[in-house]
Amino acid sequence: MYVSTWHICFHSNVFSKQMKVVIPFGDIDEIRRSQHAFINPSITIILRIGAGGHGVPPLGNPDGRVRYKFASFWNRNHVFRALQRAATKFHAMMEAEKKEKEQSALRARTSSVRGSRRQVKIPEECLPKNVKIQPFLKEEVLVCIYNDIFPSTAEQFFNLLLNDGSNFTNEYRSVRKDTNLTIGPWHSADEYDGQVREITLRALCNSPMCPPDTAVTEWQHSVLAPDKKSLVFETVQQAHDVPFGSYFEVHAKWSLETKSGTSSNLNIEAGAHFKKWCVMQFKIKSSAINEYKKEVDVMLEVAQTYAKSNTCNGRIDNVANSSYNTLIPPNSILGPTLR
Repeated sequence: MYVSTWHICFHSNVFSKQMKVVIPFGDIDEIRRSQHAFINPSITIILRIGAGGHGVPPLGNPDGRVRYKFASFWNRNHVFRALQRAATKFHAMMEAEKKEKEQSALRARTSSVRGSRRQVKIPEECLPKNVKIQPFLKEEVLVCIYNDIFPSTAEQFFNLLLNDGSNFTNEYRSVRKDTNLTIGPWHSADEYDGQVREITLRALCNSPMCPPDTAVTEWQHSVLAPDKKSLVFETVQQAHDVPFGSYFEVHAKWSLETKSGTSSNLNIEAGAHFKKWCVMQFKIKSSAINEYKKEVDVMLEVAQTYAKSNTCNGRIDNVANSSYNTLIPPNSILGPTLR
């Protein structure tokens, strides 16, 4: 008997008679102790109605369910406990995956203009008082990849690089040779503080395991403090066409704290969050962080050049007149993609 994350498998070869059984954990309704021929301790695995496993035909059951009976264990109780632990772990993993899908759906709905309810006027007294603000990304997967001084304040960073008057995103994506860039407008969402939006594009891939390019959806979240001295810019990125692309997301967090009238401290964290387990998990995590480090270098180089040229031209004063709270459709700085 072989137990994996997703299946219970059995194989025997007695007197040249081979038997193979594959039972998905998702099909199992009950695992119980039993007896075979009254003296041989065994384990009976009962499947839910409509499931039948794969391999040797199962036994019938009076209630319509089917079952498999396994006997001749060296230690039946030890195996029984191991199977129960594996089943419990599987259901916990499925529950976590379900919650992740709900969070992804929530993020996609709130980041899309079509899902935004900002055009609906609701009286303030009718609004719920106990709205729970959801975290936009998974803080526990993030690791620090950059910490240095950036030559602008937090407010200038948003107005110059994230706001609607900026052409930074087009220049940055042009350097990366990405295509089909579509940027949604910033808008508020009940589930998150600050503002959110959705961005789609096709990003180049350099990994030999990936296609030449991939469709990418990125959800962005920004919060500028009331005193305009700190800015948090978060991104959650989903690459659709890469291997195991539906299994993970690339999360990143940019934090700026204004230190003077011309500079701020910039801290960047990044990591890969897995919605479900896969065999390439460790490799994908390390690759995502390493690739993000390379892209941050390119992004900051383009950002500083862009900021310097536009500041010298006096444009930052014009851009700064646009308020962060006006919800005007802006252009954006985009987080790099996993290659």
